Amino acid sequence: MLVVALAVGGRGREQPGVFDPARPVTADVAVPLLGAGAWHRARDGWTARVRIVAVEQAGRKVGGPDRAWLRLRGGLPPPPDRRLRVRGYLSRRQSYLNLRSSSPGHWGLNVKSRRLLDGMGEEPGPLLRTAVGLRQRLLEPVASSARPGAILAQALVFGDGRRVPPDLRTGLRRAGLSHLLAVSGLHVGLILGGFWWLLGGISNRLTAVSGGTVLLLYGCLVGPRPSLLRATVMALLVILAVAIERPPQALNSLCAALILILSFNPGAAFDLGFQLSFLATAGILLLTPRLLERWRCKATGPVGHLATGLAVTVAAQLATLPIVAVRIGVLTPLAPALNLLFVPWTALTLGVSLMWVVMAAGAGVPLLSVVAEPGAAVLLGVLDALSVPFTWLAELPPGPWLAIPVSVPFKDALVLAIWLGILLSGLRRAVYALSLVLACTPGLGDPEPRLVMLDVGQGESLLLQSGDGGPVILVDGGGFRQGNFAEAALLQALAAEGIHRIDLAVLSHGDADHCRGLLELARYLRIERLWAAGAEVRDGCGRELVQRLSGRVRLVERGHADALGLWRLRVVHPGPDPGAHGNSASLVVRACAGRSCALLTGDLDLAGERELLAWIRSRGGSLRSDVLKVAHHGSRTSTGLEFLDAVKPRMALMSAGRRNPYGHPAPEVVERIERRGARVLRTDRHGRIEVRFRRHETGVRRPVFQVRAWPR
Repeated sequence: MLVVALAVGGRGREQPGVFDPARPVTADVAVPLLGAGAWHRARDGWTARVRIVAVEQAGRKVGGPDRAWLRLRGGLPPPPDRRLRVRGYLSRRQSYLNLRSSSPGHWGLNVKSRRLLDGMGEEPGPLLRTAVGLRQRLLEPVASSARPGAILAQALVFGDGRRVPPDLRTGLRRAGLSHLLAVSGLHVGLILGGFWWLLGGISNRLTAVSGGTVLLLYGCLVGPRPSLLRATVMALLVILAVAIERPPQALNSLCAALILILSFNPGAAFDLGFQLSFLATAGILLLTPRLLERWRCKATGPVGHLATGLAVTVAAQLATLPIVAVRIGVLTPLAPALNLLFVPWTALTLGVSLMWVVMAAGAGVPLLSVVAEPGAAVLLGVLDALSVPFTWLAELPPGPWLAIPVSVPFKDALVLAIWLGILLSGLRRAVYALSLVLACTPGLGDPEPRLVMLDVGQGESLLLQSGDGGPVILVDGGGFRQGNFAEAALLQALAAEGIHRIDLAVLSHGDADHCRGLLELARYLRIERLWAAGAEVRDGCGRELVQRLSGRVRLVERGHADALGLWRLRVVHPGPDPGAHGNSASLVVRACAGRSCALLTGDLDLAGERELLAWIRSRGGSLRSDVLKVAHHGSRTSTGLEFLDAVKPRMALMSAGRRNPYGHPAPEVVERIERRGARVLRTDRHGRIEVRFRRHETGVRRPVFQVRAWPR
């Protein structure tokens, strides 16, 4: 059976309530055949970025999103039509409701059968077919090679970075260098610079016409990416000015490019790449001269060139600061210095990549293969060597000097950018400095110990905080099987809590929805120590996490205890030889602050509960706790009656995704807990849940429960 799925990016045209997610819709989609939107082979089929033209439900038109990733599962090739009609269910992943809500996830249009996908008879014209054939001819030898140089060349030349290793992507993002893989002004400048170097001494007009023609051809091969469109339009306007012997005006060209692109595609204004590209260029044009003037640097000589490069990167970072802080949530203090090193290195790599792509494509032509084949082999070896410094970025240890997770409203980020621009431009007045200090000074810490269950969807993550800036304990980190959950939600959720370091991480279970977020988080935040059960780190995500935190991992078993700040932690499961794996071997921790305790059970199942109860009774101990973290998201395979009677919780916390396909939490489990008088709180209904414990209370064992709930 062939399954089609659509995942939509961007803000879109959706309007609340215009369609019913529980009922099927019919969508007409436009399939671009070039560049980033072209069909690509995927692990389980084919993918393409499409535009949704219209959405109907129950025979009437309704509002819907405007952009989508179309995934065609199965071995059959995609239909050649440029327009398709698909029928399925339109839905999206909800945002995670913590102190600051994360951005909602992608829309999805899930189609169960090929019979629900129809072509609309719109085939590409001869010019488009020629361009598609040329792109495939150039891309085929690149995509067929698994060497690191070929993967990097595919990303740099064609803007197709899907084969770039996740660790390298993360390394670039942490260093503020993600823009290096975006097809943008660097490519345009290299192409035009090459033509000016070759033909500039012959005729300016010949150079302008040749360069403009090649730019248009390259744009057809790569596709209408926002950054490339901006750079191409600006370059063509500069070429036109040179051809008619008029002085080029970069700022006017930028404004003209903005107006032209938005005239044809108003929705581009909501695209992150579009926003970053235009803001960075505007910052470079407007702020760079002012920075150089205030720094009293001349743009000549080695020092002048170095200062100019630094001013350019600082100006671009200042201009994009509001968008980066709000939509990406990570600030990169070292980005200006690293850009000075990696921008010229990337330009060199791009130049070699362009030559290799041409050579590799020519290797299949009989008359050219004699020269092109050995030349392509040599250039590919050079590319492999040039790709090595990029891999070093993935190995840099996390820390505030490299990447700082932030969670700020847009207005605060904009004010901060203006203040930084004023200060760095040389107007060092005390009032601005004082305002900046006040804006960046954190508020007073909460003096009470808190347990916070973060909303991580169909996963699990809990924070234990001592208050007053004490140690931070993170139990599990949520996660996706694919994608980067830490970047999508966890980093901003922790930044909103004021957390930039983890003193102790506890891995209760090796499944992706507990472990993957911790594994990704370790790239950004320093994790001082990790507790894990031996059975959970033998393979998979748990093993990767232990390898990444080598030297800071302690394999624990029942009886192990420690105190961090106001929290006392004791491991009560599993034993030294659990004789089980999976959910039965989940790490169970009893955490106490003052006179109150919380039992954190991971994904412990009924068999594990029975084994734990038998051990507790054999020692005459007690599991009684005020708060119970319900195991396995409230699954019916956990939280038995005997276990509840032993714990006697006042409150039960459940972490589950809204409308998850597993039916978590099970209604019978919720009813079982409520019948025993415990209050049930669930992240799928309440979002982030906070339990605050009184430090100086005497007599009554009663924690103060504070719940921040959002209407779902």
